[in-house]
Amino acid sequence: MSSSAAKIRAALFALGTVFCLSTPNIWASDDAATISQLRAELRALSARLETLEAQQQSGAIKSAAVAASKPQSSAVQPADRIKLNADLRYRYESIDVEGKPDRLRNRIRARVGMKATINDSTMLGFELASGSDDPISTNQTLGDNFSSKGVNIDQAYARFQPTNQDLDIYAGKFKNTLLRVGGNGLLWDGDLRPEGIGLKYAQGDIFVNALGTWIDESKSGNDVLLLGAQAGITVPAFASAKLTAGMGYYEYTGLNQPTVDLEDLRGATNFSGNRLTANVHYVSDFELLEGFTELKFPTSLGKASVYADYVKNLGADDYDAGYVFGTKLSVADWSLGWAYQDIEADSVYALLTDSDFGGGGTDAKGHKLAASYSFNNKVKVGGTLFLNERNLDFGNEEDYTRFMLDLMIKY
Repeated sequence: MSSSAAKIRAALFALGTVFCLSTPNIWASDDAATISQLRAELRALSARLETLEAQQQSGAIKSAAVAASKPQSSAVQPADRIKLNADLRYRYESIDVEGKPDRLRNRIRARVGMKATINDSTMLGFELASGSDDPISTNQTLGDNFSSKGVNIDQAYARFQPTNQDLDIYAGKFKNTLLRVGGNGLLWDGDLRPEGIGLKYAQGDIFVNALGTWIDESKSGNDVLLLGAQAGITVPAFASAKLTAGMGYYEYTGLNQPTVDLEDLRGATNFSGNRLTANVHYVSDFELLEGFTELKFPTSLGKASVYADYVKNLGADDYDAGYVFGTKLSVADWSLGWAYQDIEADSVYALLTDSDFGGGGTDAKGHKLAASYSFNNKVKVGGTLFLNERNLDFGNEEDYTRFMLDLMIKY
């Protein structure tokens, strides 16, 4: 009931009470005109009360309708602000290098992370992972007297969408924003987490990805930076296919300067295929020009794709090119893949390329075969076989065979 209606009811009650108390014999009076007049006044007040109540009820209905017609707030609810993720991979691995004893080992990779939505344009991400300080592997080898295993910060970043869903800006340590067609590791290992600023932009058929990151920050010498970008298109092709094609350019600034401490970058002896001068400096600069393409299409068996990636180091005089081409097929719960790769000694910066192909680094060529089976969307088993040759450019060529059997569980 409205306050106006309540006031009128109270006034009627008070008026009646006072009237009855002050003139107890009025209803018994013979003066019919007086009684009739009082009754008329009471009926008028009652009608006014009913009118006010009807107006109040009508106003409440209109207010509810207006409120219902207003768009609901897009603010993220507290229960949806934080999302957790975790995964575990158990791997059995066999490595056979020509002229050396075979190696058998078991390894684990464990990761746990969270993403916190701050508002419609800002998100924070954080992830811990097993492993060491290797920038391209979070594996931890088992079998050191049951010793405790290390845990590191694998990701810690803020993601901004300053204008709309077409642009993402990352700051911190984050997943690589550069596209790797077919998931190949010719230039970048899949576990690489750049540190600095990353950008992803897509509008219609066009996309642009970029990085501005630190390879090495030195107290006394030149900093080593990785600056680069790629641009391309994703367009429909024949028979419901989709074609992606593009180019990229990446430059490592200061890497070949005399003041760069290579031991900070790679350790004292392991440079994974890149050539060094007599005074332990890189022979070449690294100015990489990349071209890539991938075609995804349906088949009678399932989804399929073919892809190719080529890189040329414009800062090197020789041993300066690398390429990979391959295909993938998904059939029900099965996934199959094959690729052939050839990566010359100075074609890319060896620290960041695939850590498994040829034992990691450059100066290797050969095949990669993979198959996996998904029990559901949380549990999968898979196997990968590398049949490679390495140390081709240095005159001490050797065969390299590696087999990995994985059990993968994610949350």
